Amino acid sequence: MRVITAPEEYKRRENDIIVFLAGGITNCRDWQNIVIEKLKTTCEYFNNDADDLVIMNPRRENFPIDDPKAAYEQIYWEYNRLNDADIFSMYFCSGDSDQPICMYELGRNVYRLQMYDNYDDRIIIMVERGYKREQDVKIQVGLAACDNDLVMVEEPEDAPTIHAYNIYDSYRRIKERKKGWDIFDD
Repeated sequence: MRVITAPEEYKRRENDIIVFLAGGITNCRDWQNIVIEKLKTTCEYFNNDADDLVIMNPRRENFPIDDPKAAYEQIYWEYNRLNDADIFSMYFCSGDSDQPICMYELGRNVYRLQMYDNYDDRIIIMVERGYKREQDVKIQVGLAACDNDLVMVEEPEDAPTIHAYNIYDSYRRIKERKKGWDIFDD
């Protein structure tokens, strides 16, 4: 498993399966690194080095908020990495942030990924109870007919672990399909 953090460059390899960790950053706990650690643990548990699993993490350790060029660089990086993603992982945190950019990214990427076969393996949506716009997310994913991909979690501390397991399951299914195995098809 490789983790690429904004604004790090990335060159796709032939068998890479890319996951973009979309979701709240500003005024949100660092759920991305918890998910990444849980994914590493899950890969180890299944004896899978997952060298073809690439995690795109938009959360920088130190974002230069006063540098106007940094905002453009960040948005440019995220836009392009979202377009590269095989799996769109969206995470809405409870707390003070409405995460309006996340709502935009949810709509844009759910629509984009619905053009793929087996798109249900490409969309993973986590909402912690207490997220201010919970109802909006439910309505939006229901209208897009991807409400099976929505997970609501009562206890926010459990959400990153559940989200990591769901990402791993989607990764595994996509990897098997790439090998030509259809054992997971319904």
